[in-house]
Amino acid sequence: MSRTDASVLVVGGYGTIGRTVCTELAKRTQRNILAAGRSPEKARRFTRLVDGVDPRTLDVSDRTGFADALDGVGAVVMCLDQDTPQFAEACLERGIDYVDISPTDSLLQEIESFDDLARERGATAVLSVGLSPGMTNLFVTEVTDELDSVGRVDITLLLGLGEAFGPDTVKWTIEDALGSFSVRSDGESLSVVGLTDPRVVDIPGWGRRRAYRANLADQHVLARATNIPTIESRLCYDSRIITRYLAILRRTDVYRPAVSVLGVDRVAKLANTVPFGSDESVIKVEVLGRVDGRTKRIDRWVRGPDQARATAIVTARVTEALDSSQPPGVHHIQELFSSAPLSDALVEAGYIIGRSEQHGDLA
Repeated sequence: MSRTDASVLVVGGYGTIGRTVCTELAKRTQRNILAAGRSPEKARRFTRLVDGVDPRTLDVSDRTGFADALDGVGAVVMCLDQDTPQFAEACLERGIDYVDISPTDSLLQEIESFDDLARERGATAVLSVGLSPGMTNLFVTEVTDELDSVGRVDITLLLGLGEAFGPDTVKWTIEDALGSFSVRSDGESLSVVGLTDPRVVDIPGWGRRRAYRANLADQHVLARATNIPTIESRLCYDSRIITRYLAILRRTDVYRPAVSVLGVDRVAKLANTVPFGSDESVIKVEVLGRVDGRTKRIDRWVRGPDQARATAIVTARVTEALDSSQPPGVHHIQELFSSAPLSDALVEAGYIIGRSEQHGDLA
């Protein structure tokens, strides 16, 4: 439970998402904001441009530097995808609140295991913060409460190739989102492979698109938190050609060798030099269930430019809301928050929030 007089440490604070988190928090709170990362020069260069933000050096893989980095800190916002949960554990051991935007479910499960530690030390951790996971979790949870029963949830993420993604995002997409994983289907665990099993989805502003399986954390988190028989997440890009091309590479077993030859770091750099595409992204959830004996489907979505900025806005608002009223322990966003204030913040920033309903025969 965050002390409002203590600093907020934003890890990756000068990166693609972190710089917006820092700027939003400095603008909206009276707390000292620390932009942290491995490069002192990059941190200083960024903080010279933003009032209320100071630099701090931190390497999350080096335990010896944790004590100095966390001195005077009341809350940490993690804007990097980590290989291990050791830094999250160090924060919770010190009673420091912790907010994480990671889309990697294996990491989130490891942090979940620190729930007893967080409760003992009076710290609150909020996971699944952002758009997907994040707003998707909230939309599914809230729509589920409107229905008598839910049979199926489909989550779709459309990414614009024209957006400048951070290297962590690109690497995660290559290494994790499109690998092999398990999902809940008809109440059973089903092993699947990323970039396979397309589903045609009507995406607001983009029409009907083929979206392919992706290892997005929201489907796993919601499967653990609910009894919904089928929960599946899929991904596509604004370019039908690129989406289809990647799916063909996967189907012909060329995808992995191509990445191996080029190297993940080189692919990440190439992805940020793509000379075409939109900067718009869309998240959409479709919840199929029954109410008063009738079949009903409710769709909710967020659409707009720069999904990294949208993620940062949601993250900053969640961090701002952490206070003594939040219970200690490790929680996912849907356990502590509602979508309404976060949707309002996104609308203020120029994003479109939508909802539609269908009744009757939806076959």
